[in-house]
Amino acid sequence: MSSPRAAVSAVVAWLVVVAVGSTVVWLVISRAGDGISPAATPGIAPTTTQPTTQPATDRPTSHSSSGPTPQRRTWQGVGGLVTVECRGATISLVARSADVGFVVEPEKRGPDEVRVVFEGQGDEGRETSVRARCEDGVPVFEADTNGD
Repeated sequence: MSSPRAAVSAVVAWLVVVAVGSTVVWLVISRAGDGISPAATPGIAPTTTQPTTQPATDRPTSHSSSGPTPQRRTWQGVGGLVTVECRGATISLVARSADVGFVVEPEKRGPDEVRVVFEGQGDEGRETSVRARCEDGVPVFEADTNGD
């Protein structure tokens, strides 16, 4: 039979492993959404005209008072998210962020359209192509996902 001291040591060791594992998982989960707008949902998010904090900013977000009011939209789906902004008929890529297991490659950043491709890095061969253009000064998205 094992001694009570060995049993207590085993229980303490198990508690330490559980505590460390739980802390690591909690930290990963709590940081997973950092920098992602809470309005980013599948499809098109509500318009925001004020600059928002977004990951992977491609250009400054300061705006001058001249010209059309900028209209910003965010698409989120398989692969990650894309934020674009329209000023009249001119569109520009504001931000893009890939989900875990994907890489993101902007193919075109404007001024007539934005194209971004999210490529899955696993054996599945998943890929999502997102295209955005301005219609009446408002961003409109089209997405094509394959390999699911």
